[in-house]
Amino acid sequence: MKKSILFGAGKIARGFLGQLLYLSDFEITFVDVYEPIVSVLNEKKTYHVHVLGDESLDSDVTHIKAYLFDEKESIYHTFYESDIAFVSVGGNHLTDVAKSLADIFNRFGIQKKIKNIIVCENWRDAANTFKTAMLKFLNEENKNLFEEFIGVSEAVLMRTATQPDEELAKLYPQDVWVQNFWYLPIDGSRIKEAIPKIQCVELLDEFGNFLTQKMYTNNTSNAVIAYSGYLLGYEILAEAANSLEISALLDDAYKEINQILVAELGVDEKQQMEFSQKARAKYCDWTIVDKVIRHGKDPIRKLGPQDRLIAPCRMALKHGIYPKTLIDTIAKALYFDEPSDAEAVKLKMLRQQKGVEYVLQTVCGLDKNERLYHEVLKSVEQIKEQGLVKGHE
Repeated sequence: MKKSILFGAGKIARGFLGQLLYLSDFEITFVDVYEPIVSVLNEKKTYHVHVLGDESLDSDVTHIKAYLFDEKESIYHTFYESDIAFVSVGGNHLTDVAKSLADIFNRFGIQKKIKNIIVCENWRDAANTFKTAMLKFLNEENKNLFEEFIGVSEAVLMRTATQPDEELAKLYPQDVWVQNFWYLPIDGSRIKEAIPKIQCVELLDEFGNFLTQKMYTNNTSNAVIAYSGYLLGYEILAEAANSLEISALLDDAYKEINQILVAELGVDEKQQMEFSQKARAKYCDWTIVDKVIRHGKDPIRKLGPQDRLIAPCRMALKHGIYPKTLIDTIAKALYFDEPSDAEAVKLKMLRQQKGVEYVLQTVCGLDKNERLYHEVLKSVEQIKEQGLVKGHE
């Protein structure tokens, strides 16, 4: 049986990567910082993946074990016994995992064996983020060995996991409830030598265009739902996406997105339309019970100049396309003030103390002389007049 190691034991690590590896005949070792999930995986030695909408596709994932990150020697030996490694910890934690793994390599040494690490995050430039951090923390000898023998690539994640009700979560803490989606594209250009065959994995040579297409189709339309839904008072993402108000916004948003990506990337118009239809179906899927708040979190990053809203709007204006829905979404995102999200609280403080103009210049990276800056300011005034930001000022 083939072997794999997964840094991260969260819902996507278990419910997508773990299921694909199990179905591809791998033993799986999870590594995580959260002691309760490590303990329950070692106690049960199995977990169930519930595929929402089609239980015939469920899996009892077996041949598993788990370590905490401080079990350094066991992690080291497992890494070198494994045929492939994955990282799925959340983009904010990539540097922490890189540091932990670098510490292990510095202690025990990098072997002269080809290995590949696949970073699985919906995070811009995830592989480079992880690799740069690794190189920062490795000693000089291991930096050279790492460059020569370890490939760091990345994948795009498009399956969603959902939170079960409290009773199920208590009864089956190891189980995962996931969307019925089965495709894991990986950047083939960064792989060293070859990786073993894994179900539903496709190695793509032109991964950059695919990643851009995915971000500015899925992530951008997701922002339309999340920030509009938040201001309109919706709690569940699918409820927001299927509402009359936001469904109409999505009609316009996907038209804008499709025009932008056809113009900017030269993708096939029909293929892009089909891609956007799949994205919409994902967010409108009633079987996925996910909170609007979770999708709106971290608005400062999401309002960044290279992220899901500012970048495609700039592309649009460059090509003579006016992206009204996306511009309005930028304005709405400025008022995402969810108290449970530290970044949203910080954004609100910046907006209240320094002003919207300051946020647009420092957070969004907009020049006060560029058109998008002024269009967003107009949109802010419009959503104020519509009463959308009442209670969020």
